Amino acid sequence: MNNIRKLTLGIIGGMGPAATVDFMDKIIKNTPAKKDQGHIKMIVDHNPQIPDRTAHLLQNGEDPTIPLLTCARNLEQWGADFIAIPCNTAHAFVDEIQQNISIPIIHMIEEILLYIQRVYDLWDVDDFVE
Repeated sequence: MNNIRKLTLGIIGGMGPAATVDFMDKIIKNTPAKKDQGHIKMIVDHNPQIPDRTAHLLQNGEDPTIPLLTCARNLEQWGADFIAIPCNTAHAFVDEIQQNISIPIIHMIEEILLYIQRVYDLWDVDDFVE
């Protein structure tokens, strides 16, 4: 029997709903599993009622930070080992959320910059990542 503990991915979803499903589909299609049990365990807090991130950033609309933090805490409580957020704009709030939970959030924007630096060596990623 394999004693390696498999990690559980928590997903803050619902922003937009189709993006969450597309993200999960990409994970499934890119996992080299030979059977169901070889796939990544995912827990999703799918909440399309989170206030509009762009409206808050550009027009001083309702702040989505607390609902995003609630989702993150739910995922942490439900057993997620780390969190992904398919919504690009929600990453504007990741730093504040990360300070209030104990599991890591994969910062999509930073990961893309690191990938570009590693694969294409086009620029110094430190110019873009704080």
